[in-house]
Amino acid sequence: MKNIIVSLICGLLGAMIFTLINNHLYARPIAVVKLDEIIASHLREYGERELTEEQQRDVSERFAKSLDQVIKRVADEHKVTLLVSPAVVSDVPDYTSYVKSEVGRMVNGN
Repeated sequence: MKNIIVSLICGLLGAMIFTLINNHLYARPIAVVKLDEIIASHLREYGERELTEEQQRDVSERFAKSLDQVIKRVADEHKVTLLVSPAVVSDVPDYTSYVKSEVGRMVNGN
């Protein structure tokens, strides 16, 4: 009987230690990014310019590629899971302005 209790306690302690280590190494807090705001800003900025269809396509492709790269980089560097703002109802960090500035920098070639 004593061996069963000792085994049970050791198993519980092992599971607790594993859970703590796993959460510490792999858990990522949630943060938001307002994609609609970023896209609307891009459309306003480039909608005012007179560009040919080819230039519009080029800018749109650079924007989409840059947005994807920046979101992945921000998530990796800051160790967060980025969600669009309508999906989150609680107060979490907002990376919209940072993502917007980084995408703008990449699209404009700076």
